[in-house]
Amino acid sequence: MTMETGMQELLMEFLKTLPINIIIIILSAALGLLFAVLLTFVRLKRIPVISQLADLYVSFARSVPGLILLFIAYFGIPKVLPLIGLGTYVISPMHAAIISMGFYHSGYISEVFRPAYLAVEKSQHEAADSLGYTPMQKFFRIILPQMVPVALPGYGNALVYLIHDTSLIFAIGIVDIMGTAELSISRSYGINQILIYFIIALMFSAMCFTTDGLVRKLEKRVAIR
Repeated sequence: MTMETGMQELLMEFLKTLPINIIIIILSAALGLLFAVLLTFVRLKRIPVISQLADLYVSFARSVPGLILLFIAYFGIPKVLPLIGLGTYVISPMHAAIISMGFYHSGYISEVFRPAYLAVEKSQHEAADSLGYTPMQKFFRIILPQMVPVALPGYGNALVYLIHDTSLIFAIGIVDIMGTAELSISRSYGINQILIYFIIALMFSAMCFTTDGLVRKLEKRVAIR
């Protein structure tokens, strides 16, 4: 078998497991976005105790390696739930990966949204209030359109980091791109190790370039509007 044929076969094998990574990336990004919005709201409103807890959570999420949170979610949740009376539950590796990656990246995203909100001049808030806008109208008509251009570059970087971190999920038994790579290396006794890692690097690069390109297109569209 030639090197070219071997590379094509390996690539096809990895492409079969690529949807697993994509699903985890999309669901983790959605969970992280929702929780980051909640965190940002609580931190900006400075609600006693709750805001301090939100600040502590963001600091914790940004300081603990994603792999540790992955292990905590996978091995810790089944042990914690019975202690708080929620019964016995065995969490699947997929669910553990989505939860841990989502909450891990929500800390970073919150630090993107908070300064974007604060970048809107105080006079904009006062003008909206003087015009009789409700809080929801003020946010969606005045604040959000000015926040988005500021937040998009940082949010795009956070998505790229999320893609990078999905390379860790094979550690809890998910047969994704990296899991398939490790199995292939074991079967070939390490003969194709460099080739396999090169293919993996190309696949992650393609996902990152695609994500970055979509964010840049969105930035241009927002700038035009």
